[in-house]
Amino acid sequence: MLKAIANTIAKFFKVSVGALRWTENLVFSPFRAIFGGGGAMPSPEFTPNMTSTELLDEYEANRQAQASLQRSDRDGIETIMKYATGSAAARATIDLSAVRSNARLTLLTMDDHELKALAAAGPAKVRRWLEGKDHGIFGVPAVTTTASTKPVSAPVQTPAGMTHQQQMVWRVQAHLGKPDNSKEFRLG
Repeated sequence: MLKAIANTIAKFFKVSVGALRWTENLVFSPFRAIFGGGGAMPSPEFTPNMTSTELLDEYEANRQAQASLQRSDRDGIETIMKYATGSAAARATIDLSAVRSNARLTLLTMDDHELKALAAAGPAKVRRWLEGKDHGIFGVPAVTTTASTKPVSAPVQTPAGMTHQQQMVWRVQAHLGKPDNSKEFRLG
């Protein structure tokens, strides 16, 4: 009796597998006819155009270039950290040639509170700041990647030909643009 039940289950399984394959062929046959398929996959061909010594030389050159790039970034980060932690007198003597020009311009325009916040940040955040990316250091301005923007001071006198209302608006906007009016957002 147990043998008969096992044979019935085995036949049912064989029939269901056959029906499943038939259904699969029925569903996928139009796609195989349109896109091709059903045959064996073509074996990929590869013919190397470099010798192993050329490959090793190229690998070593790329590795040295990457190491020198990382070293220059480290030098820039170390210089920034030394500049940010130094006193005002020491900052005047620090060589900033290892720092990119756009970051150097931003660094030279920063005040003591911003430099203090930059010095408190870790090397990863300083690297992101140096690259002009979102650095996440509160109170530190972002490095602009375009060299076309330069800070310009506002003129002291109002331009001629303005009405009294335009002069008032101009004075308020000029007053708000001065760095002394945004101290509440600085670290200190």
